[in-house]
Amino acid sequence: MKLSKNFQIFRLIFRERYREPTIEIVFPFMIASNIFLPAFLERGFFQTYAIVLALFPIISVSETIAFALGLRNIIFVTGNHIYRGSIIPFLMLPIKRNAIFFMTYFSDVIFPYILWLSSLEFYLIISGIYVPSIIIITFTCGYFFIENIIYLISLTFKSEGISTLLSIFTSGIIFIFGGILNYELIISNSSLLLLSSFSNPFIVLLAQYEENKNMLNFLLSGLLIEILILTFALLYSYIRFVRLEI
Repeated sequence: MKLSKNFQIFRLIFRERYREPTIEIVFPFMIASNIFLPAFLERGFFQTYAIVLALFPIISVSETIAFALGLRNIIFVTGNHIYRGSIIPFLMLPIKRNAIFFMTYFSDVIFPYILWLSSLEFYLIISGIYVPSIIIITFTCGYFFIENIIYLISLTFKSEGISTLLSIFTSGIIFIFGGILNYELIISNSSLLLLSSFSNPFIVLLAQYEENKNMLNFLLSGLLIEILILTFALLYSYIRFVRLEI
């Protein structure tokens, strides 16, 4: 009976974020947007760096959609409930708060990622294009890194306007200026790249495949830092959520 109640609550949370026909429109569009992969491969003479460029955040439409879905869910659904106090009925349901948090987190953050990954893998299978696992891992870490930071911001400030501005500003600073910094450090062959590569590891990936430089240590260092930060952000968000005052 407990499992049945949990499932009903999860279905309520999930349906609020993905009313019909959201998934029916988004998933096919994500698959169709991957048609740019062959175009990048052809122009890049079928080199791996062309795949990295095609899957670069912002350039890749499907990745941008996944990120936008996560941001919308976090700020304008979960964050809105917290700001307006409409989350109180959920917290008073006969279910532990940690369960509500993970149901919400799955619907807000994990499900958009699943949509992106499954749409990409489906397209890769039917097209016969091979994408190195490190590229998928790099996007995965970057996605949860940014989304978890946004989750933390939303739970901390509890305001749609402030959360939106801070999320966009923080993401932009990390991605754009981090990318510029990484580019300069790559050119100068600086070991400081070990500390900064987390801000935009796709620049490091491009250097790895386009310039044929051995950047694996810098890339792995960046991914490790991202994992540490995203884990901290998730744990802190969890603590703030379960301690919300009714």
